[in-house]
Amino acid sequence: MSEANSEQIEFWNGRPGARWVTHQETLDRVIGPIGDLAIERAAVAPGERVIDVGCGCGATTLALAAKVGVSGSMVGVDVSAQMLSRARARAEQLSGGRIELVEADASTHAFPFSADLIFSRFGVMFFRDPILAFQNLHRALRPGGRLVFAAWSVLAFG
Repeated sequence: MSEANSEQIEFWNGRPGARWVTHQETLDRVIGPIGDLAIERAAVAPGERVIDVGCGCGATTLALAAKVGVSGSMVGVDVSAQMLSRARARAEQLSGGRIELVEADASTHAFPFSADLIFSRFGVMFFRDPILAFQNLHRALRPGGRLVFAAWSVLAFG
């Protein structure tokens, strides 16, 4: 795994990741509408190849997989082994194992295919070096591919 986000990797493989797994159902209800809106804006089509960056416990990965259908491909990537374990259990139960889940740092991971869509609900905001990370994600997109993400931001009043 990359050293680019070593602090985040350590963080999400510690207590915060364990808490996220423990409270996954509640967190899905609370932040689910944000992911749903981002997925709607992504205009996902059957047959597309999608990467879900910072997929966590798998809620958005499962929702995206339903949109791409059996003719598409779905890859969820996260740095947290414990959150991916929960995502794998959910994916196996709901998708019959057709979702690939990868423990990796998306800012440096060499994705083996060109995606139609790179999606993230609160994952891309944790990149230590956003320029490096988004350059890497750009390499993973096919020409004309889309990037759709939701991230926290500070409200600016002017």
